[in-house]
Amino acid sequence: MNRFLISRYKKAISACLALVLALSLMAAPGDVAAASDAVVNVSSEKQVIRGFGGINHPAWIGDLTAAQRETAFGNGNNQLGFSILRIYVHEDRNQWYRELDTAKRAIALGAIVFASPWNPPADMVETFNRNGDTSAKRLRYDKYAAYAQHLNDFVTYMRNNGVNLYAISVQNEPDYAHDWTWWTPQEMLRFMKENAGSINSRVIAPESFQYLKNMSDPILNDPQALANMDILGAHLYGTQVSNFAYPLFKQKGAGKDLWMTEVYYPNSENNSADRWPEALDVSYHIHNAMVEGDFQAYVWWYIRRSYGPMKEDGTISKRGYNMAHFSKFVRPGYIRVDASKNPETNVYVSAYKGDNKIVIVAINRNNSGVNQNFVLQNGSVSQVSRWITSSSSNLQPGTSLNVTGSNFWAHLPAQSVTTFVGELGR
Repeated sequence: MNRFLISRYKKAISACLALVLALSLMAAPGDVAAASDAVVNVSSEKQVIRGFGGINHPAWIGDLTAAQRETAFGNGNNQLGFSILRIYVHEDRNQWYRELDTAKRAIALGAIVFASPWNPPADMVETFNRNGDTSAKRLRYDKYAAYAQHLNDFVTYMRNNGVNLYAISVQNEPDYAHDWTWWTPQEMLRFMKENAGSINSRVIAPESFQYLKNMSDPILNDPQALANMDILGAHLYGTQVSNFAYPLFKQKGAGKDLWMTEVYYPNSENNSADRWPEALDVSYHIHNAMVEGDFQAYVWWYIRRSYGPMKEDGTISKRGYNMAHFSKFVRPGYIRVDASKNPETNVYVSAYKGDNKIVIVAINRNNSGVNQNFVLQNGSVSQVSRWITSSSSNLQPGTSLNVTGSNFWAHLPAQSVTTFVGELGR
């Protein structure tokens, strides 16, 4: 199956999940609803956030232009504020140069860069019969050490050319590899135990396409493999929110990061990026990834695409503005803190702190506005600034709100996302 058929399949499973979520919404009629308190406990710390971003893939869709790099990784007006760039480890090292320009500029703008391979070099691959598919590919069992060296060579090449990779993945979607290289859970485990320790970078594994735990459970349950894994990476194509939690990672993953390293949501239909309220599903998906999944990074698929955060003309889409409500304000190193995640039907709240600021992201999926009371515990703020994206606005600044005691009220417009920022201690 080629990547275009794969895209259609991923679109189908993502659309089915989105439909299930949409049918579950029961928006109350009327103009404005009163809500229960949204309590934010500034001292109740959760995960450290590494950032938000997407992939640049010159080999498949062409490089970002110089202007598009600024839009993606700058954090000024009309910029997305992305702080993570994912790049492609081409099996042909003669193509590695294509990743440099965007990666260097992203780093200069403060982002971190990680890399994912789709295939090993051709001389390391063999075909095998996988459920009747005789053209399925896998890494030859006598080439595991050579493949680790191949990944090391990419790390070295990038470093010698001005890009210090934050991390490198073993394999993109080893469990959905119709058009690339398959790995079984046991093959991934063997590589993580015997070879991943020789890689001179943080190692990401296993990047299951649907966060299927059978790919990562063996790593978590093996002390040596776990020692060689720095970041558990997962994709969320069609993954139900009820499967975002990972108790075994909570139990065994101390000192390891948990990243969502690829998704598009809710679909990849052409020219869908500005559909409203469909684009609001993006901020809701990020909310669930942060709150229900405890992910520390949220990385979109193509940065520039007609269904992505940046449209083909280089302008930010409605989906992109939904991402920006997190990426521009929840900066690398910020910590998620406890908040009433669902204070009212179809209202979702998450909160973060860093740089002596509190950041609250509130999503109203109702067809009517909501007057929401926010209560801050264990932290004082005198005023909050706010930015709103709705059917008629894109990250539009609103009037600042005064905090009385530990409370402030805010109107959340129908089908909108609002980010509030306050200076702690003032």
